[in-house]
Order: sequence, then structure tokens, then C-alpha cells
Amino acid sequence: MHEFSAACSIVETVVEAARSHDVKRVKAVNIEVGEFTFLLPEQLRFNFEIASQKTIAEGAELNIRMVKGRLICRDCGHEGEAQSPDEALGPAAMFAPMKCTKCGSSATTITGGKEFLIADIEAEVAAPVEKQRPKPKPH
Repeated sequence: MHEFSAACSIVETVVEAARSHDVKRVKAVNIEVGEFTFLLPEQLRFNFEIASQKTIAEGAELNIRMVKGRLICRDCGHEGEAQSPDEALGPAAMFAPMKCTKCGSSATTITGGKEFLIADIEAEVAAPVEKQRPKPKPH
């Protein structure tokens, strides 16, 4: 269900943006998703397809760029990409503290990987309506 509410949020934002820019049809939505959002790309695409039905975004492609998690160590000051948790821990691994890749400390703070944003939208814009010029009056 996490992915469905995220997909609904994307659709709401896209539809609102489309209305304010005379968009005829949304072709693609490009988003950035951090690994610490725990959103699954395939589930997000599936739910986007459902949430966008009967909207201007129906049929649009959802392109997802995954953003690696980043940490800073409060002990040694090292900042870098988060290492994947030990798979031996199973589902509990996502609750385990992330360790510093330099000193092994668990005193880390997440500095990246929580992103969830629309980078851009590809759309067809309605052709501008030409202003009707008044016909010149005969002299």
C-alpha cells in the first residue's frame, strides 16, 4: 500500500501541473526515488498505472531513477554511499543501524536516499489558440 499512496501523490501533482500548462497529454513522468524510501520500482509503476486511469496521465510512462543512500559518520566524519545491510538479517535488516564504510561505527546519520521527487514531466501541449484580429473596417 505504500506504493499506492506514493503513486496517487505523483498523479495528483502531475494532473495539477498539466492543468496549469495547457497540457493535452502526459507522455512520461520522470522521478527520483531514494533507496531509503523503501519504494519498490515495479510496484510503483503498477500502482501509477492504476492511479492515473481516467486522468490526463493515463498511459504515461513512469521512469524511475533510484538514488543510492548516503551516510555521514559521527565518529570519524566519513561521508559516502550506504552499504546494503547484511542479507543474513532478512527483513529485520532495514531496521539495523547502517555502519560507516570506513570505520565500521554505527553512529551514522542518513544524508541521502530519502528523495521522492518529480524531476520532470514530458507532455504534449495544446496548440495555442490564435487571437482573432478584428477585421479592418472599410473606409
